Formats: sequence, C-alpha cells, structure tokens
Amino acid sequence: MKKINLSVIVVISLLSVNINAGVWDSTKEYTNKAMFWKSKHLEDIDFKHVYPKAFYKKSYFGFAITGAVIIGAGAFSYFTAGAGAPAAATGVGAVASWTAGGGAGSYMAGLSTIGGMFGGDAILGAAILNGISLGTIGGGVGVTTGAAFKSMAILGKIGILASVTASTLDGVFYFSNPDTKRLEYRVRVSIPKNLGSKSTRKIVNKIYDVKNEIQDAIEDNDSIKHKNLLELKESYNKQAIKLLRNQLYQFDNQEDLLVLGVIAWNNNEIDLFNKAISKIDISKLENIGFLNYLYSLRSLSNQYEKQALKELYNSINEDKYAIEPYLLAVNILGNNNFQSNERKILTLVKKAAENFDSDKYESNFGLVPLYYKLATFYFVHKRYVEAEKYYKQAYDELGILQKHFFGQQLVNIINLGQANSLYEQHKNDEANKLFTEIIDDCDSDEEKQRLRNQFIGFKK
Repeated sequence: MKKINLSVIVVISLLSVNINAGVWDSTKEYTNKAMFWKSKHLEDIDFKHVYPKAFYKKSYFGFAITGAVIIGAGAFSYFTAGAGAPAAATGVGAVASWTAGGGAGSYMAGLSTIGGMFGGDAILGAAILNGISLGTIGGGVGVTTGAAFKSMAILGKIGILASVTASTLDGVFYFSNPDTKRLEYRVRVSIPKNLGSKSTRKIVNKIYDVKNEIQDAIEDNDSIKHKNLLELKESYNKQAIKLLRNQLYQFDNQEDLLVLGVIAWNNNEIDLFNKAISKIDISKLENIGFLNYLYSLRSLSNQYEKQALKELYNSINEDKYAIEPYLLAVNILGNNNFQSNERKILTLVKKAAENFDSDKYESNFGLVPLYYKLATFYFVHKRYVEAEKYYKQAYDELGILQKHFFGQQLVNIINLGQANSLYEQHKNDEANKLFTEIIDDCDSDEEKQRLRNQFIGFKK
C-alpha cells in the first residue's frame, strides 16, 4: 500500500546509517549468490537458495511481511464492478461480508480477497468458504449443511472468523472442495524470483508487477482497474502454465521446472505441478529442504497426509530456519486430530521458535501466524487459557514498527483474540478493558463496528 511503502522507505533511511558494517561487507557474497542463478541446474534446493535474502535486508525488515494482508482490513470494502457473485452455501455470504468489513460490495470483496490469496478469484473464495461453512476448520467449528451463519451463536461465528484469519496469515486453507467432495488443502507458495530461463523470469516479473498494481487499485477503490488487472494476471499465469506444459519434457533447466511448477501449484494445476517437480534431478544435490516441502504438497494433493508429514519433517531437519514446513505440519496435525496431536504440535512450535531465522531467507511468514494458528486451534476447542497465552505470544512477536506505526489492524485482530479468550474465562473486566483499548486504537467507525461484532462480550 502507498502509505506502508512510504513508511518502509522512511524506516530504511533511518536505519541505514546504523546498519552494522558487517552487513555491507556481505555485498560481495550476495553478488556471488546472484551469479549462481545463471547456471541451469540448482546446486541445492533449500529455502535460502530458492528465496535468497538481499544483503541489506535483515530481521528488522520482517515487519513488512507478516500481516501485510489481513482479514478484516477495511481496504477491501471496494469491489463493485458488477460481476455476478458465485454461488455459495447458506451463511457464506455473511462470512464473506465480515471478511471484507461489511458495506456495499463486501460480499464479492471477501470472496475475491480469499480467492486471490490462493491463486484464484471470487469463485475459489466461494469454494473455500463453502468448505469452511461445513465445519472443516478448527475441529469442526462451523455451520452444518443448510444452517444459516446468522443464526449461529456468537461463539461459533467467532471460531469461524478466527479460523479464516489464521489461514490468511499462515497461507494454509483446509476446506471441503464442493467439486471433488473431498477435504483438501490450498497452500500459498511464493513464486521464486530471479530463477530460470529468460522467458520464465520475464513471466514471473510480470506477475509480481501486476500484483503491485492490483494493490494500488484496491487502495484507490478503483474496481474497474482492479477487474482488468485480475484478468491480466490470469493471462500471465496462463502463459506460464502453457510454457511448462509445452516444454515439460524438453527443459534442461532445473530452475524452470521449479519456478513454473510453483506457478502451476498456485493455479491448481496439480497434475502439471507433480510432473514438474518429479522431473527435477536430485542425484547431485546435498540439500533439498525446499523440494521436500514441495513433495509434501504433492502428497497432500493425493490425500497422503502421513507421507506429507514425513516429507515436512525431512524439510525441517534440513532447513530448521524455515517457517513454512512448521506451519504446514501444524495445520495437518491440528486439522487431523488436534487433541491427540497436541504434544506433537507444541514440540513443533517450540522447535520453530528456537530455529526460525528470517535473516537466512526471504519469507512471507513468521512466528506471528504460527502462534495465531495455535491460539485459534485452542480457542475453537474451548481451551481458553491456552488460547489467551498464544494470542499474546503472537502479539509479542510483532515488531515495534508493526505495533506502533502501520500494523494496527493486525494488532487489533490479535488482541481481539485475547479479549475473547479472557471473556470466555469469565475475566470480564480484563476482557472489556482490553477491548476498550482496541476500539480506542481504531482509525474508522467501520473498523470499530466490525470489531464490536466480533467481540463476544459486546452488548448489542
């Protein structure tokens, strides 16, 4: 967003005068890493090689990543381009509207926001929310077939909304696909940059450029421009898919297979994704931590959860510093049987907290979504003491700049989780005090009303 970008520029300017000289000494090393990508075959397929971190970016820049897109952000109450709304189960419209903050066009905005995060559009958003409304997230908290969301008790609504928020933060949605009638995972995977042949890099750069333009259109409330940009992004994705499909058995560039395979995954071209990563030659590789992560996605697409967990553990053992394998493993264990897998989940979370290192690679995630997801699992299982604890840990992981400059909506949604957990422990005074602080920090009446609707203790 424009305001955020300006804040980042100011922060970089202030911090650059105090950056440790050792960071600048790494310029040569980073340049050498960049030269590495000119080869046709990867030396290692681990997270730090696939997502190299620029030498001038250290951990204090991580605030621009986690929570950059957050369910409940008022910026998404735009989308009034006139497109027909996809069919949705009873109650999904209300969830979608809450997602986008209410107001005109918020139903389509919510569907488009969720679908866009996972490589699709409003139709995918409707499919995901349809699946969630059948109770597939958070240990069965949700709406049963045909039941209206509006008729649910507030506690059930909060459970659904918290689960949706958690999934947007950690990039993992678990839902009942209305087409296949199966429980499926949609996992957001960042497209690697500066890898592959010239044609592959060109397409990737276009995809990233149009994403930035889409964000500007959202901020400017320009629904017509937004619609046109979505179509342009779709055309770039189709170009990438066509390139991979036409040359799948001709590529001698391992990087092309990796990058275009990720794009295929994000566009739900699962068979093509599986073929692409299966063709990558690992015989001379020492580290395949990221590739093991992709293997786990392949296993999930075939409903092999146990195999996926094995591959995620392999990924963690090779790349302990990378957060993505922990996030996905926690989701699989929690969605399978949270109570039976609680000890395994806590072990993973502890290991992630000890080893995650955002200085080693570029990530769109961090410990904030991990703690928020864990807290939400506890909340929907009515374990409110533990929920409060981990919502607080999610807050504690936020950087100073997120807490005090431009991350207030994320701060509010995390603190709302704490307030609801306190209220369900019958600590009404503490809950109301925290909620009052949340409301006082809101910038708009719309956000205040949205948060009131999501606070269990609010008396309508």
